[in-house]
Parts: sequence; C-alpha cells; structure tokens
Amino acid sequence: MDNEAVTSAAHALHGSLTLTDGDRTLYRHIADGGFIEKRTPELDKLLALGLIIREPLQEGRYLTVPVEHVTERVFTAESEALQQSVARLAEVPELLADLRTMQSREAPRGETAVQWLEGVDAVNEAIATEVDAANTEILAAQPGERPRTVLKKSMYRDADALRRGVVMRTLYHASARSNGAVRERVAVMAPLGGVYRTRNAMFMRCVVIDRRVAVIADHAKERPVSAGGYVIRSSAVAAFIANAFDLEWARAEPWYTEVPEQGSMTTPLQRTLLRMLFNGQDQQQAASALGYSTKTVNKQLRALCLDLGFKTVYQLMAWWGSPAASSERELD
Repeated sequence: MDNEAVTSAAHALHGSLTLTDGDRTLYRHIADGGFIEKRTPELDKLLALGLIIREPLQEGRYLTVPVEHVTERVFTAESEALQQSVARLAEVPELLADLRTMQSREAPRGETAVQWLEGVDAVNEAIATEVDAANTEILAAQPGERPRTVLKKSMYRDADALRRGVVMRTLYHASARSNGAVRERVAVMAPLGGVYRTRNAMFMRCVVIDRRVAVIADHAKERPVSAGGYVIRSSAVAAFIANAFDLEWARAEPWYTEVPEQGSMTTPLQRTLLRMLFNGQDQQQAASALGYSTKTVNKQLRALCLDLGFKTVYQLMAWWGSPAASSERELD
C-alpha cells in the first residue's frame, strides 16, 4: 500500500525540482495510462512534488495533475518554505547570544581545546596563568622586539618558576643582543638557571609550557601579534611545537658566545629585513612579522643607507641584489 502521496509542501521542496530522465519516462508512462507494478524513487518524487496522484479505485494506476494546479501548488509551497527559512535566519543571532550567556567563561578544557584570545594583554595574562602552574619546562621563542615594561613585568613571575625548579629556555633573534632591556633580563635570570640563545634567521613565535599547552600567533589569517593569539591545550600539538622549538634551539648560538662578523657591513637584523623586502614584503609587513614597530624597521634601514652612502631604500635594495653585496647575502 502506498503512503500518502504528498507530505508537507516544505518537505517536498527540499529536493531538486528538476526532473531526471527516469522521472520523465515514468511521467509519460502514467500520462499514457500505464500501470505501475512497483514502488520506485521516481514514483515517490513525482508524488512528493504533486505532479501525480494515486487513483483511489484502481491499484497501480496514477493520474497526472493538471499543470495549472501544479503551478499553484509549487509557488505556494516555495513561498511557505522561504518564509520559514527567513524566520529561522532571524532567530540565529538570538540563539548564538543565548548560547554565549550559558557557556562558561573559563578557558576550555580537554585534550584538544583551542581558544583565540583577543589582544596582546589577554595573551600575556593566559601565559602568566600557565607559567604559574608550570611544573617542569617553559620554552619561549621571541623573534620580535620586547618592550621593557613587558620584560620587567614577567621577570618576577619567571624567576619564581626557576626557583621552583622549572627549566626555562628562551630563544631571541640576534638583534636582541643590542636591546638593553633584554640584556638586563638575561643578566638577572641566567644566574637563576634561565638559558638563552639567539638566532640570526627568523623563527616562529611561541610559548610552550610543560609540553601540554602552547601559545602561538595567528598563522592562518596572518593577523599581527598585537591582535591576539591562540592558546592550544593539546599534549600532541604542544609536543609538536616544542620539537620545532628544539630544532631552532639546536641551530642557535649561546647568548654569551659572540660570533665575530669581521668585514660585514650589515647586522643580522638588517640582513633579515633586506631579505624580506627583497622577497616583496614592505616595511610594515616586515615589522609585523618580526614583532617590531615600523619605526624601528625604518630606523634600521636609514642607518644602513647612511653607512653605505645611499639616499633611498630603493638604492639600498638595488645594492642588496647586486654582485657587490654577494658576500653579505651569504651571511646568516
């Protein structure tokens, strides 16, 4: 026995209105007065769309519905479905707002929790919380400029972690050697057990605590560090990021081992900037990627122009790409 020929109009219109070759063949068969021996998907579709109806007095026979009736039915059903969709869309903001009020504001827990924190202050607060709870190890890769206020604020917290026996390794860019605030931090923290190294090449910014929590910048949308960061609470992901840190650490130089650059005309930071500009990035993009201010980047470029006797950055870049700078390009 067939089910009712038509369910709700909205349900009927959830599928496509386009008829397949099989649908057309069956429709012509019914229009010619043919019998239907068994139930098929094509028959169900024609019934659901209201294109045919079951003959109540004769089993296996169906009748086609006049086109004008089909037209009225389809437009009515389509309008009802559209109205329902619009009404549901209007309810979405209220639903999301309701969910936010009911969710806990605490950091998500679980083996694979990922949380975006808006703004650098929120990121620093999350790092401070995790450092206070650290038991074994803290890894920090800081390729950009570190303001004195930030370094001073975190120094007491990190010193307490070192006194608890937590191992702390920090990787800076080589340019940090000329940063007075960083040198002061190293002078205080190294005697407590902090270990510091520097890299001439750029590396990924990250903080990893006990290889269970990692804090990273947004590499998907390439938002600047000031925009915020992701806190990832996953042992597998945190361990992976820690392994990447270890690779960079193995290539780095100990803080107190100065590598002489006899005859070099550029500093490690200047070479990093020149490579980024030569690859198509502008000063603002380079500053964002390195974690420096645009003012600092422009100051470095102006100083190099002055040393080399150039008036513009364009002249500087032409020199960097020329054979005259080949020895500089080979340096790390």
